[in-house]
Amino acid sequence: KVILANGNPDTADHTGIYVPGTGTLLKDIGGDLGRGETLWHESDRYAQGQKVATITWFDYDAPLQAKPFEKGGGLFPEAMFDRYAEKGGPGLSHYLDGNLEARRSVSGNGDLGHITLTGHSYGTTLIGDAAKSRIWPEGALPVDDVIAVGSPGMQAKHAADLGIPQGHMWAEKGGGNDAGVRIGGKYLAGLGDDWTIPTDPEFGASIMESDAEDHGAFWDEGSTSLRNQALVIAGQYDKVTLE
Repeated sequence: KVILANGNPDTADHTGIYVPGTGTLLKDIGGDLGRGETLWHESDRYAQGQKVATITWFDYDAPLQAKPFEKGGGLFPEAMFDRYAEKGGPGLSHYLDGNLEARRSVSGNGDLGHITLTGHSYGTTLIGDAAKSRIWPEGALPVDDVIAVGSPGMQAKHAADLGIPQGHMWAEKGGGNDAGVRIGGKYLAGLGDDWTIPTDPEFGASIMESDAEDHGAFWDEGSTSLRNQALVIAGQYDKVTLE
């Protein structure tokens, strides 16, 4: 497991927390750590001189991508089941509480900064379970914005069911195999309540424009998908381009 920050989240004006998804293993975590660093640099471009930090949070057992019938695999891919997110969700919830307390103790003036929580693929399912593990609205996730990237479902029919206020839930979708992830999560795995996923209009997210050609291309340098994520992290909502 690894939790790695770029910049100083205890003093940053804007902090982005990134949760990776299916197939993530410590031995090849470099790609996800690189996404966290890319988000850090890109968000800094739009922060108008304010301080930015990003955190890659990988402190759960992610489902693997074993093929059916191979050794160690089952009839269905592990990501079709909620049990990994259900088990890991409370850990993310506790981490977010700790992150807030650290910020509170350092600031000394009650300034908790602006926090954005981003999940990729099954990482969005885990965020959904993290939210459902709490008692809200008093105990809603202590973040300002949530971004669901290539989500197969967040275990909820509406963003409001997770305690996420209107205008602060964002989503992106891509082409190629990303469509398969979303359709599979929606209709086969049932990772969204009542067959609803974040990129469906009824979920209540702001659907950001994306040029990602596949499920892993949302953080390509110079891409619209990366720019829009960074703008949310930097709190520049009015500059985000929507579908």
